[in-house]
Parts: sequence; structure tokens; C-alpha cells
Amino acid sequence: MQLRGTVKILDDGYKVGDIVKVKFITIHKMDTGFTKDKESGKSFPRFFMKEAVASFEGKEVARFTFDVALSQNPAIVFPLKVTGAGELVVDFLNSEGEKAQKKVLIKPTE
Repeated sequence: MQLRGTVKILDDGYKVGDIVKVKFITIHKMDTGFTKDKESGKSFPRFFMKEAVASFEGKEVARFTFDVALSQNPAIVFPLKVTGAGELVVDFLNSEGEKAQKKVLIKPTE
């Protein structure tokens, strides 16, 4: 399964020193492991978003660890202090070891 999603800054007109809201959404099916196939009666395996790590210019700024209780297509918002212009990268990992990465540029006003 290909992981999809987005990362964006929710605030406009921010400057160095401001705290902005970062939102990431992962398009990801979730399964608790309790759901059964109607025909075979076998349980579907647990399948969920396991981790998301946000880094700004190579330095980790937030880490999220999830389990099966997370909703399908989770949307997470977290604060980030703007220390300058640069690239914010969010790395995703699901329970099957699949990885994805999304990026957004941080561009503070003067």
C-alpha cells in the first residue's frame, strides 16, 4: 500500500520567533485485528499508522507514536516555533514497515 498524505502550515504571515500550527494528514486505512472476513471467518491482521516524526532542518521537533486506537486517515496538529526559513519533513511509518515522507517549506516574513 502506498502511503499518502499532506503537511502544511496553518498560519499566514508568521515571523521568526512566532509559534505556528503544523497539520499533517495521513491517508491510511486502519484495522484493529478484530474484524473478520465474512466468507472465511478469518480475522484481518492489525494494520495502523505506527509513528510520525517531524524534523526541521534535520533536527527532530516532534515524535508521535500510535496504536490501533488511532482513527483512519488521522489528522494531527502540533505547534512549532519558527526559528528561521527551512524545510519541515514528516516521516511516517505503518505497522507493516512501509514508510513515506512529506515536506513543507517554512518561509517566515521579514
